[in-house]
Amino acid sequence: MSIFNLFGQSEPKNDPYWNFDESRHFRPNLVKGEFFKLTGFDFGWYVLEPISEYIKDEKGELKKGNTLSYGQKALYYWWYVDAQVTNGGFTQFYYNGYGKYVPTIIKGLKHIGDNKMAGLVNRSYDIYLKENKKIKDARKGGLQEFSNLYKEIEDFDELDDEYYDLNEKTMKIIENYIRKNPNEICLDENGKEFDLNLSGELKTYYPNKKVKEIIPLANGTLSGAFKSYYENGQLKDEIHYKDGEQTGIRTEYYENGNMKFSITESQKPKGNLHSHYYENGNLKSTEIYVSEHDRDGKWIRYYSNGQLKSETEFVNKEFLVQNCWDEDGTQILKDGTGLYINENTYWEGYTQRNEQEYLNYKRHGKQYTYNNDKLTLYQEMKDGKEHGITKTYDDEGNLKEEIVYENGVEKTRKEYKN
Repeated sequence: MSIFNLFGQSEPKNDPYWNFDESRHFRPNLVKGEFFKLTGFDFGWYVLEPISEYIKDEKGELKKGNTLSYGQKALYYWWYVDAQVTNGGFTQFYYNGYGKYVPTIIKGLKHIGDNKMAGLVNRSYDIYLKENKKIKDARKGGLQEFSNLYKEIEDFDELDDEYYDLNEKTMKIIENYIRKNPNEICLDENGKEFDLNLSGELKTYYPNKKVKEIIPLANGTLSGAFKSYYENGQLKDEIHYKDGEQTGIRTEYYENGNMKFSITESQKPKGNLHSHYYENGNLKSTEIYVSEHDRDGKWIRYYSNGQLKSETEFVNKEFLVQNCWDEDGTQILKDGTGLYINENTYWEGYTQRNEQEYLNYKRHGKQYTYNNDKLTLYQEMKDGKEHGITKTYDDEGNLKEEIVYENGVEKTRKEYKN
């Protein structure tokens, strides 16, 4: 029974993208070290990139597409879905003309055993067929008509939410398929097939012949302590794996040999303790993650001279500010009352600084936010709620908007044009 019959659909008479001529099979050369150490979407793109460069464009899909195996097709065509849906939902996917690939996408997903994603894409295709005229008409009207589609075709909304829940699982299924069938997908850097039972330490090197990475393998799977090194021979990081998955335990170092970051197990609360360090070796901060994104317990921060900076705590996902000090040791917030100063560099060239008044563990009084030393937000608060004036500023320091609140309820709003 064909995939489309399984989904209660008639199979298209012609699917030019699904044909595979095994005698012309294209398999790119991939570096073993990268192949074994990368995971998730990084791994997917590493495998996909040389295939995309080989196919090049829509003409290449028709002329060269039959040199791709079914597993390669699964990765190649699903990536269209992920790129479009994660950016603008299924509405964008179909508006931009990717509907023609759906038969191949569904077959590919079924081939690698991802029935859930195949079913989701199939349901989106049913909506597309029903709303096809609206989508075609919108293409004639430009950007505004495209924006209107989101209001006119709300049936895609629920599917978008489902997709966000599934896409990482699909990437994992694709990764597992490739790792079990590497010689269907690629060859190593020497043009040889992969040894599925490879065990021991796989090493990569810098041009000066010094070791760059040590990759521990057990029967072709990452297992043990992965290590990478700076070109001067200093250990850069050590990441622990078991059966191809990170255990969560890892350590990073500065080039001078001092520790930069570490993750170790925490028992109270149970999770992973993240410790950050300054380049001079002093502790910068400690915090505990109980899941990938959720923190619990104490978050302690220090200045580079070793002086305590702040003591805060996550209790049932609520953030409590307890104590805060100046760099010279003067306490400016005690037991949830006083001035809390928090400064972070999120990426090079962007630093945000918050100066917030607290009373009994709640924001109370004047609140300032600076981006790269320019005021971007001013708030007046009472018992943790906006109370008084809130002002926002643009990057040039010009007032953009002024809102007056009373106990968290907006009373008036005024916008300024500069």
